[in-house]
Amino acid sequence: MRIVFAIGILALTAVSVTTAAPSTAPADPAVARLAGLNGDAFDVAFMQALIPVDDEAVEMAMTATLYADHPDLLHWNQAVVERENDHVRKLLAWLHEAGANPAERRAGVATASVKKLRTLRGAALERTYIPLMARQLDQGVSLARLAVQKAHRPGLREFAQNVVRAEGQDAATLRGWMKQWY
Repeated sequence: MRIVFAIGILALTAVSVTTAAPSTAPADPAVARLAGLNGDAFDVAFMQALIPVDDEAVEMAMTATLYADHPDLLHWNQAVVERENDHVRKLLAWLHEAGANPAERRAGVATASVKKLRTLRGAALERTYIPLMARQLDQGVSLARLAVQKAHRPGLREFAQNVVRAEGQDAATLRGWMKQWY
């Protein structure tokens, strides 16, 4: 009886530890870092965090445009490249106004994700690219959700609201295509 009771306690402890662990870890370290900032410091750090995310999204979409098969995805990529480049231009202008510079740029950089995509073609590329891009968009949405609440500049809050809406819809579109096509 004692052994069964002890095993039961150990099993409950293991379940509570494994279920509690994910909720204590932040989903995105950049979001966790930004959460502690306020005012202009938050605004600058948010813009500096989002620029490389958007730069990488552009590089991924451009690579996928070269090697993907589905026309809907090719058209979507073009719209995303234009939107993300527009975002980066706005963020760079606002950083300049704030007397700051980007912390990192990934424009023209072959990150690990971009390198991986460059080795694939057709359906294999799309099966890899779609979830990668959806996660990239999710990262931008996570940062923007925080900015909706914390941004000091009203224009930046409005920008963040638009990012949450547009990139959230785009991530859902990609996941829908993944289910439909593969």
